[in-house]
Amino acid sequence: MVPSQSGYGELPDSDSVARYCRPRTLLSNGRPARAAFMLRPGEEYLSANWLEYFHAADRPAQLAGVRRALAGKGFRMSRAARFAVLNVGAAVSSCQETLDTPIRFIALGDPRDPSHTGIYGSAAHSAAAALLAATVAASDLYPAII
Repeated sequence: MVPSQSGYGELPDSDSVARYCRPRTLLSNGRPARAAFMLRPGEEYLSANWLEYFHAADRPAQLAGVRRALAGKGFRMSRAARFAVLNVGAAVSSCQETLDTPIRFIALGDPRDPSHTGIYGSAAHSAAAALLAATVAASDLYPAII
């Protein structure tokens, strides 16, 4: 179920999100496995953070905003974890064209984490999760803790 009137709405194709990838969802080469983009039991969407929300000059500053937002709500990060950055438009197009699976990036907002975003549609489809993981370039992976 996608919220209709909550949060900020659907993200533009030009924007990007960061998905926290736990160490156990990373391959030996540090790249995310399909598991990094699969729903856990009880979840309706994948959580991510909208990078442009922070109006920062560069990617490191955007990710610093994500780290602050997650820490502010008590989220514990691992030194071995990574943030995988996805471009919204590329991810949507890839899933639609390759798998005929629509996905949506909805900025949900949260008082403790206003950049909180839900990725809807992808995680219910195992092949979409694998495709999203495969689209993350090595240059789009960042340490969760610096």
